Amino acid sequence: MTAYHRLPATLLSGLAASTGGRGASRALAEAQLSKHLLLIANLLRRWSGPAADRDRIVHALEAARAAASAEAARVLGSPLVGAWVAIVSRAVAQGRAERDDVAHLGAVAAVTCAAARVDTEMTVPVRDGAVALPGVGRLAVGEARHARVTSAGGTLTVDAGRGPVTVTGAADDGWQPVRTLVAGSGTVRAKLALDDVDPYRHGYHAPPAPRLSAAEFAHWQELFTEAWHLLTERVPYRAAEIAAGLRALVPLQGDGRSARSATIRHVFGVFGLTRPATAADFAVTLVHEYQHAKLSALLDLVQLSDPADERRYFAPWRTDARPLAGLLQGVYAFAGVADTWRALRGVPGVTDAAEQEFANARLQVAQSLATLEGSGALTPVGARFAAHLRHFTDALLAEPVPTAVARRAEQRQRQLHERWRAANAT
Repeated sequence: MTAYHRLPATLLSGLAASTGGRGASRALAEAQLSKHLLLIANLLRRWSGPAADRDRIVHALEAARAAASAEAARVLGSPLVGAWVAIVSRAVAQGRAERDDVAHLGAVAAVTCAAARVDTEMTVPVRDGAVALPGVGRLAVGEARHARVTSAGGTLTVDAGRGPVTVTGAADDGWQPVRTLVAGSGTVRAKLALDDVDPYRHGYHAPPAPRLSAAEFAHWQELFTEAWHLLTERVPYRAAEIAAGLRALVPLQGDGRSARSATIRHVFGVFGLTRPATAADFAVTLVHEYQHAKLSALLDLVQLSDPADERRYFAPWRTDARPLAGLLQGVYAFAGVADTWRALRGVPGVTDAAEQEFANARLQVAQSLATLEGSGALTPVGARFAAHLRHFTDALLAEPVPTAVARRAEQRQRQLHERWRAANAT
């Protein structure tokens, strides 16, 4: 019998009210693990390489899951494994997959076995002169086409014809580990990979940044520590769900003009961003993009809007006309943004900016949510979702703000609508 993931009504209503908590984050992550496993199984069924390699991978994954299911699940459910399997599955379906991309599954299997302390040996491809081990790091090996990756007693070694190299946690000759941002303590401790080496970390509206210098990484860590303190002090319920579901960040190349961030629809637990200017901006970006991630993962489980609806709508955060699903994404993300700016109004040095950003964001959410509610294109579940979100939004609107701040928000909204109408005039 096939088992389907179903969110309990309480978790669904919690997510609809813009938060959801640790339980919802864990439930969404479990569903994503199942999706990854289904996609990996499909790749194995359509495997075009040597049958012995396929059989070795199947045996290794089964042994790892049997020996240490939680440790194996953490690797197989990781976001950059999800990014790889989504990219490759689309390529396979379109008949344009490259063999080395599919063969990356050998590296996934080796890392999974190491996490589960299962011994195995895999043949993996060399890309751009390096072997990539998902979630672990990248080793420069030169011009070899393939390498052997061995898991023994939980330790990984790589041999590309020049003798085995043991993978360690510290940077070494040719070895670039995935570094980790850490902040907080106890139940609100955050631990996020800052992955600047994985070959499948692309797909955002800006290219991924190359390897960060030690000084640049230290700057990220400093900002993250400050941002996490703001979240745990001001919006601890958001810090808790982010800690439970977000696992990695991908630094992006900036354009020199403004900060950028984005979440990929089919990949949960990671998003890309340029380094934020301030800790407050970092805190809001964490909430903003995790809102997108939660909703995208939820849409793998339930249908909230009618996919046949082809109309386009005004979204006050963009000048292009948006489909209903895109409008829903924006409403949900900016509900979290408004809530976070509301909480940051009392932070010294941030108060005035937070007050205006709160007023702007809540007005954007309220007007766009009204568009959703009046569209007639929400499913029954989507209508219930919108009703919970309306209750949350009304609470935001009930917060008093200075009259001048409210007027500036209203004027800004009118100007945005005028620009949108001009850009979309027929």
